[in-house]
Amino acid sequence: MNPADTRVLIIGADFVLKKDLRLVLESRGYRQLILRGSEDIQATLAREQFDLILLDLNPSCVSGKTLLQNIHKEYPDIPVIIITLKDNIAAAVECMQASAFDFILKPVTENRLLSTIQHAMTIRELQSRVNQLEQQPHTWEPQHPETFREITTVSYVMHSIFAYIEAIQASSKAVLITGESGTGKELIAKIIHRVSGRPGKFVPVNVSGLDDTLFSDTLFGHVKGAFSGAENVRKGFIEQAADGTLFLDEIGDLELVSQIKLLRLLQEGEFYPLGTDSPGICKARIIAATNADLGAKQREKTFRPDLYYRLMAHHIELPPLRSRPEDFPSLIQHFVDDAAAQLSKQQPEIPKELVSLLSAYRFPGNIRELGSLLYDAVSRCNSGRLDMIFFRNYIEKHGHGTEIQEAPPPVFFPKNKLPTLQELETMLIREALKISGGNQSVAARLIGVSQSTLSRRQKEMEKNG
Repeated sequence: MNPADTRVLIIGADFVLKKDLRLVLESRGYRQLILRGSEDIQATLAREQFDLILLDLNPSCVSGKTLLQNIHKEYPDIPVIIITLKDNIAAAVECMQASAFDFILKPVTENRLLSTIQHAMTIRELQSRVNQLEQQPHTWEPQHPETFREITTVSYVMHSIFAYIEAIQASSKAVLITGESGTGKELIAKIIHRVSGRPGKFVPVNVSGLDDTLFSDTLFGHVKGAFSGAENVRKGFIEQAADGTLFLDEIGDLELVSQIKLLRLLQEGEFYPLGTDSPGICKARIIAATNADLGAKQREKTFRPDLYYRLMAHHIELPPLRSRPEDFPSLIQHFVDDAAAQLSKQQPEIPKELVSLLSAYRFPGNIRELGSLLYDAVSRCNSGRLDMIFFRNYIEKHGHGTEIQEAPPPVFFPKNKLPTLQELETMLIREALKISGGNQSVAARLIGVSQSTLSRRQKEMEKNG
């Protein structure tokens, strides 16, 4: 969005700060700037339209969190950037949890202010595109499906993820990829890098098990003499990924002291190589991935909430294989063909009953487990046909805690009375929420309605029992 066309509302009791913010923004082409205290905000928002809000968390003002909640409730599409003192950072984190876009610490630097605003406007435009796609569920498909050729799927949920990746391709904000082990998080990260068109390299780092010193040296590098044995300058992975993508896998296992350094990297775009006080500038996009429950880790005080909300600028939740039953036929064929080619063997026949058997197993290891299982089956096959006994024995051996699921009964029986349309709608919504693991956004796309519509219908269902 052009700065001259961007309407910015600056809220706070500190007149000097508001004046300084206006001077900085006017020098960069922003012309539509409105300064207000916290008392008449609702009336101002009702009269005028704004693209962005800067909210000063001054103790003398009305509670910033309360004001933010009121704004977000009535105007959820307007990004709000919090400005706060360093000793008030806990309040800023609470505001992030209440849907603030970002926060800036005082004293406010010009570069930090402008870059945060630019990010907010970029994300708002991207979110606008995502909202348009959600309102048109039949067009929620990638524009360039060939870009995702490595992933074998006919799943609507996966295609929705592809479309989302295309929608955020221009953003430089961090991406958090979550999902169970074996769902393909690193592959998705590589695709995000490729779709973004960034000229730099894709650099993966598994941060699990790295203590703080090793983490700092791995990411930030060191100068000569930084520690015993440091005889030469070594560039860290951040510099190696310059103008590209740095992928941090197993981010949920990162030590707390290292989380602080990563937070500064995301917040300020700066890092310090070991042995120097001169900051380097991060030019890489950060993508993080985990199979851990970061919400639980925050409650256990082992993962910082402020880092979580920095990483959550964009979020992709990969579904487990068991929620993609429609993909089993093509995945089985793909892995069998691939294994036969690697082993230089003739492609074996796939028994028709194999799809039903495997789709009934929970596959705790997801895609990775399915691929390994089929590779092993092809390597053992000498009869020209995959052995069903091998698969049954595998499931019997590995099925503890993930036993085979019985096929669900059909919805209708001829002897039963047909359900009403309202009953059908309730059944459909419940099934979609079950498949999506309770994710309203995914469930809404599965049944072709907007998230707000599904949320309203779900509330009506709960009210009516």
